[in-house]
Formats: sequence, C-alpha cells, structure tokens
Amino acid sequence: MNALERLLLEEIPTRPAPAIHSQWTKQEQDRHWEDLADGLGIPCRPRPEHPPTDQAAA
Repeated sequence: MNALERLLLEEIPTRPAPAIHSQWTKQEQDRHWEDLADGLGIPCRPRPEHPPTDQAAA
C-alpha cells in the first residue's frame, strides 16, 4: 500500500453535532441569571436569548 492509498483510507474529520444550549427551563435560566447578577453585585439586565437551533447552525 502506497502513501496515497493510506491517505485515502484515513477518516475525514467532520464537524461535531450542534451543542444543545440548555436543558433548563426558561424560569430556571432567568433565576440563574438573577442569582449571577446578585452574586456579582450588579443590576440584573434582561437575559440574552439563544437563537433558535435552526438559525444557530447557519
């Protein structure tokens, strides 16, 4: 087997599956966001929303 044949047998790296951003409910996320702001001693701002999963892959 020559070098080209060995190279062609190698697995081609692929992009991993998109990560699931959160398994938390919206209420759990909001509470955590508020707790972080309290812990840092800063005013709580509205929590940023994640894009829908179909737009995150684009």
